Amino acid sequence: MCPATRQLKCNGTTVPIGARAFDLLHCLIECRDRVVSRDEVMAKVWNGIVVGDNNLNVQVSLLRKLLGSQAVVTVPGHGLRFGYDVEPGTPGSHPTNLTLPGIPSVVVLPFTDFGIDQSFAWLPDCIVEDITTELSRFRSLFVVARNSAFSFRGEPDDPRRVASDLGVRYVVKGSVRTASDRVRVAAQLIDTTSGGHVWAENFDNRLDSQLDVQNQISRAVVTALVPQIDAAESKRIRMAQTGDLDAYGVAQKGWSIISAVDMTYDPTPRDQARKLAEQALAMDPHSGLASRTLAWVHWWHAYHGTTKSLTDTLEQGRKAADHALTVDDSDHHAWRLRALLDFRGKNPEAGLAELRRAHDINPNCAITLAWLGFYEATYGDPDKGIAEIRDALRLSPRDPSRGSMLAALGFAQFVARDYLAAANTAESALLAASGSATPLVLGSISWVGAGQLDKAKALFRQLRETAPRLAEARLSGLWLSDHEDYVRRAHAFLQIAAGITDPGEAEPLR
Repeated sequence: MCPATRQLKCNGTTVPIGARAFDLLHCLIECRDRVVSRDEVMAKVWNGIVVGDNNLNVQVSLLRKLLGSQAVVTVPGHGLRFGYDVEPGTPGSHPTNLTLPGIPSVVVLPFTDFGIDQSFAWLPDCIVEDITTELSRFRSLFVVARNSAFSFRGEPDDPRRVASDLGVRYVVKGSVRTASDRVRVAAQLIDTTSGGHVWAENFDNRLDSQLDVQNQISRAVVTALVPQIDAAESKRIRMAQTGDLDAYGVAQKGWSIISAVDMTYDPTPRDQARKLAEQALAMDPHSGLASRTLAWVHWWHAYHGTTKSLTDTLEQGRKAADHALTVDDSDHHAWRLRALLDFRGKNPEAGLAELRRAHDINPNCAITLAWLGFYEATYGDPDKGIAEIRDALRLSPRDPSRGSMLAALGFAQFVARDYLAAANTAESALLAASGSATPLVLGSISWVGAGQLDKAKALFRQLRETAPRLAEARLSGLWLSDHEDYVRRAHAFLQIAAGITDPGEAEPLR
């Protein structure tokens, strides 16, 4: 850390940090041998400007997110202190070497030219720069800046050396080639701790508009890449002992559990994720990741009906999402979860606005785009919504949440009265997320719409066996949407699949 240049560096790489957070860090490091009272911190960092305690809490949370939960230690009733050992540097500049723990870190190395028409010689570097920029939209990632990454151009292929020099866990490598009017970009993700390949994919496009090609390929790479980093981190963190983790690690473990079970009806994993999130919040009350995890837990309980009070569950979920947004109002995951809770609470106007904001913050998140497409289809234009979901599926073809996105597509097709397509999509969703009850609901109502009652009834029997409380909730009229036409058809078709209503009542609704 160098106060003269107001820069924080990790292994030679400049770490993005806001002015107030830098001043707070500088204050705590200068006074590292003692506890600093909150009043003294406010006087030094805000220089006499009267602000609320929440301003300090937000900056503390940002430092903990950036440097790890133990970077700033709260001493109850006394104040704050810096939590890490400090290695003195050159006298006068007071640089400080810090190792960034916890948060997944990644660098995108220069892509190799595997035969490019000279008129497109600029394309590989521009693609890498765009990928680096777009990855930075994901608040859960630490992304090494372009200049540091490009310093390895022409160096021997040694991801572990790159990791050592830049302090990253993941390296993205790639190549670009052109032929006639087409371009192919190959990208791969490497875990530098093991040297193993986590993921690899080819991306093809026409060379029609140069800028469009650059944007489309960069977005496609990022949208496909980030879920693979998340999956690798989830696997790694689930294997770690909770007692060895800091608050961020405990919260990340909870997030990884709720991410892995996704549409699963069984509440046990959700309860595990909740306990971990609450444990993380006890360690760090300003953990946005832990609050976001709680919001997702409450939403899935509300979705499946595995709660004693829907009203209380929705309220707790909204409070958790709001807390996550207080910590970081650019957290697109938290905005998406706030939207889903509002839709479940029958407030579609707020839900659509929040989903659109989540997508605007990070247009590279496929699951956010899929949910936006479903609700756009339900409350607006079905064709537009279906196109958005298909775009999400195309951009992230191996997404761990593919089952959820397929379910969203199927329900959007149901909204559009394309019952056969919806039924077939339900089967695909069931294959992508075996054990999930959501595709069973979709298949039950869609096969009724398509006039194949035997298939509808078979799926409903499976639904009742797999997720009895979800089946009862939908039979009682509790759906994710309160759109009149959608709910009327879905409710009537499900009752037919359950054998409660005469099949003839489906005909006028089709």
